[in-house]
Parts: sequence; C-alpha cells; structure tokens
Amino acid sequence: MRNRLYYFLELVFLIPLFPLFYFEGKKLRRKVRRLKPYSEYQQLGNSDKSKILIIGESTAAGVGASSSDKTIASGVFKELGNSTAILNIGKNGLLAARLHSLLIHGLDDENWKAETAIILIGANDCFKFTPPGKFYKNLSDFKTTLQAEIGTKQIILPAIPPVNLFPSIPPVLRFFLGWHRKILMAEIQKLANTYDSISLIDFKMDFPKTFFADDGIHPSDSGYEMMAKEISDTIQKPHNEVIKK
Repeated sequence: MRNRLYYFLELVFLIPLFPLFYFEGKKLRRKVRRLKPYSEYQQLGNSDKSKILIIGESTAAGVGASSSDKTIASGVFKELGNSTAILNIGKNGLLAARLHSLLIHGLDDENWKAETAIILIGANDCFKFTPPGKFYKNLSDFKTTLQAEIGTKQIILPAIPPVNLFPSIPPVLRFFLGWHRKILMAEIQKLANTYDSISLIDFKMDFPKTFFADDGIHPSDSGYEMMAKEISDTIQKPHNEVIKK
C-alpha cells in the first residue's frame, strides 16, 4: 500500500512535466550513440548437468559490450566453468510484460529445461513509468511460466540498472527515474520475500564512470564483468544461503 502511495505522489509531480520530458527524450534519442547488441541470442557450453537461462532487456542483449566475448552471459560462463550450459535471450527496449513472448520466440527446443534463470529487467519499465502493481504481476506471472514450462527452481533478479546515474540522462529526468526505480525495486523485494525460489541481487558497487559504455547508458565491458561476478557468486551459493536483501 505504501508503495502505491509513493507511485501516486510521483504521478502528481510527474504529469505536469510530461511535455518537458517528451522533448528531452527526443533530444536524447538524437544525441545518444546507438550501440550494437552482441547477445540477443547466445548459447555457451553443452553440459547437461547445469543449464542456465539468462533473459531480459538490453543488458541481456549485450548492448555496450565490445564483443560477444564481453557480454554478461560470457562473463557468467567464464566464472562458472565448462560444467555449465547457458542460453541467453535478450531484446533491447524490453518491458517486463514482454518476457513471456521473448521466451517463447527464443526457445528452439520445447523440451529444453533450465534449473536456474536470471532475469535482467526493469530499466525500460522505469523509462515507461510502469505501474508497480502491473510490474509485480508481470514478474510473478513470468515466474510461474518459467517453473511450468522449463522447470526452473532458482530465479535470480539482479537489481534494476541505476537509471538515476546514467551520465547521458538530464538531471531532472534522472531524479524521477531514480524515484521510479525505488518503487519498482520495492516490488522486486516483495517478490523475493514472498517466493523462496526468487533471489534479489542488490549490487553493492559505486558505479564508477568505467561501469558505463560510450553511450552513457549501458554497461561497458568492465560493467558487465562486475555484474557477471556477482551473479555467478549468487548461483554458486547453496539456495538456502542466498541472502535476500
């Protein structure tokens, strides 16, 4: 209830500024350098012992990386070793509401199973100011889909990218993006508190300039390496030892 109140207050302040944000957004799209995705569909390893699904928005798609060897999937694969097989499916601009559709289109084998799934999502829902209740429902429904369709037992939700720190975003827009990020992060925390199968990774880092790619929005090679290390550490912990922050 409190989170819904924060969202209502956000809208009260935000609605009068929508025209300003519309023009700022147009300027930003012209200004920001468009970077190539390197892992919209990436398969690594062929182990039957441990299969991992990585799915989500531009961070899953490898936007900002310098090559397919520097994506988050490649980083996790290097950390975990050859005993793991990873299927990575990413789509730049993806919203939580479209996760199920992306999964269906990305699976070549309907019998493919993954015990662990990593969902990289939330930045675009911040930019779209997705209502918190809708965001919660989208992720809760997708959890059910993963469990029913590919047999997932462990779901890892890394924190929403720090949209309030993106160097390319104007300060006033960063303020509201940060506000909405806190609202959506509270929904992820509620999911982690409700379902034992879900773990939240709240990245404990300062996000230095080197974390960001040339566009000032997406992670760089260094940023992906940092994220991959924390995700891999979480995967390797026994599930009952994962701290839900």
